[in-house]
Amino acid sequence: MNAKPGIPPMVTEETAPFWEGAAAGRLLVEHCHSCGADSFPPRGICRRCRKREPTFVEITGTGTVYSYTVNYQRWLPNLEVPYAIVLVEFPGHPGIRVAGRLRGCDPEQVMIGMPVEIGFEPGPDDVAVPSFLAADSDGAP
Repeated sequence: MNAKPGIPPMVTEETAPFWEGAAAGRLLVEHCHSCGADSFPPRGICRRCRKREPTFVEITGTGTVYSYTVNYQRWLPNLEVPYAIVLVEFPGHPGIRVAGRLRGCDPEQVMIGMPVEIGFEPGPDDVAVPSFLAADSDGAP
């Protein structure tokens, strides 16, 4: 599937570090040093204590599919179907869930609890967008 169909993301002062990290192949989330909470998507304010001093930390390693949908609707002419969109959570980052397309397996094979690796692919205007790669149960893609 060519991931380029769609609308480019709006890059704001709050989201710029996330998109810069994505361009470098890094999945970044906001982190509050005051209370220790991580937040995604970036907001420029802590979701827990409301302090406005977030920094960014990188999520690495294997995530787990929390939820998913398999899309069969071709909403753009160049969009290949079916494809799966997964919502992934990560150990060590409670409350963080990131959505992205799943690659590396048939969409019908997706299941809750499935291990996935972080990846990126070119999106609209060649912006790197998060996606995920199916991983073996030992964490290898």
